[in-house]
Formats: sequence, C-alpha cells, structure tokens
Amino acid sequence: MKKPRHISQVMAALLKDLDIEQSMNNWRIVERWSEIVGERIAHHARPTSVDRNCLFVEVDDPVWQSQLFLMKNDIITRCQKYRVFLKDIKFRISDHKEA
Repeated sequence: MKKPRHISQVMAALLKDLDIEQSMNNWRIVERWSEIVGERIAHHARPTSVDRNCLFVEVDDPVWQSQLFLMKNDIITRCQKYRVFLKDIKFRISDHKEA
C-alpha cells in the first residue's frame, strides 16, 4: 500500500499533469501589473487575460497602444521575475470610456 501524500503534493502533481501550472503562474502578471509597469502606466493599461504564451492588455487610446508596443520587450523581461513564460503581449484599445 502507498503512503498517504499531503494534498499540496497531490495538487502540484495534478496541475503539472493537466499542464495548468504555467497558465496559473502567468496570472501573477495580472495580479502584479502595477508593480511590473508602474502606477502611471497601470492607470492607462489593464491586463484583461492571459493564456499560456500571451498577455492581453486594454489601453486607453492609440497613443498608449503605440508607446506600450515599443516597451513590450522590456515589459516581458520584467514579467520574468514572476516565473512566467510569455512570448507576446497584445495591446487593444479599450471600448469602455470612463465618465
């Protein structure tokens, strides 16, 4: 008979088997966005989702979209300290206007 395992060991193995672990790690970017890019940028650009290789970010306007596109490699590099694996960031202009 096998020795009982702690639930944390079982969950870690399950996440790895389901290949979910990396996607869950990538959500750290969303949680830590303002730390990664700074408050000023975070005020104008909000991560909306993340998949295995790509972060999706809504921006206020085309100016921010262009600026962040130029900063994309730097942002990806900053994200690496959170043990994430991103290949790309897609910036989209938000269709939600603040009053």
